[in-house]
Amino acid sequence: MNYFLRIADKKYSANVDQYIANSATTAARIKKFYGRDAIVINPPVSVAPLSRGAVRRTEGFGTERGFYLTGGRLARAKRYDIAIKACNQLGLRLKVFGRDFANHLAELKAIAGPNIEFLGEITNDQKNKLLQSAKAFIFCSDHEDFGIAPVEAMSAGCPVVAYASGGVTETVIDGKTGILFDKLTPDSCAKAISKLETSNIKSQDCIVQATKFSPEVFINKIKEIIK
Repeated sequence: MNYFLRIADKKYSANVDQYIANSATTAARIKKFYGRDAIVINPPVSVAPLSRGAVRRTEGFGTERGFYLTGGRLARAKRYDIAIKACNQLGLRLKVFGRDFANHLAELKAIAGPNIEFLGEITNDQKNKLLQSAKAFIFCSDHEDFGIAPVEAMSAGCPVVAYASGGVTETVIDGKTGILFDKLTPDSCAKAISKLETSNIKSQDCIVQATKFSPEVFINKIKEIIK
């Protein structure tokens, strides 16, 4: 069935006046499969109140900050197992938040050491408070179209440790607002975490980067296209 659906999809894709992609990663896919150029407009991210003026910290992220954070929809494709195994390897505390998906939570708990804490579902306010005090947010998704969670983290002044693929390569500045790792393995993730431990990433740089993806910026870009 997919064969015939692809033919129909390709046919009707020609009727589109203008494609808008949520990232350069998605724009490249549109170009590959439809042969069409797309305008990139990143999705609006509801930034933490902190990014509207206050700064939680201005210097490096040393060991005085007690834990790392990861979470969202606890699905296998998000590769939370990488973050858990990396923190197990380093003996670092990791808090994992989010709702279970397809019974993956049991699998994650099975590989978690005593340093891993599962918080379950949390509110946005709780998430913002965690981001404001975490050493970093760990993001291991593979080829995410855009990746809103890393931007939310930066908006709270929290750096990001992320797998260098997909939209995160367009939002996180390696060495300035986070650390990117190039292999989707616990060892590669652990090396990035260790590098962040000795880095001098500043919260203000994270916040400034996050404001580039605010709802106001999104609205203005959409208005320009409509004009």
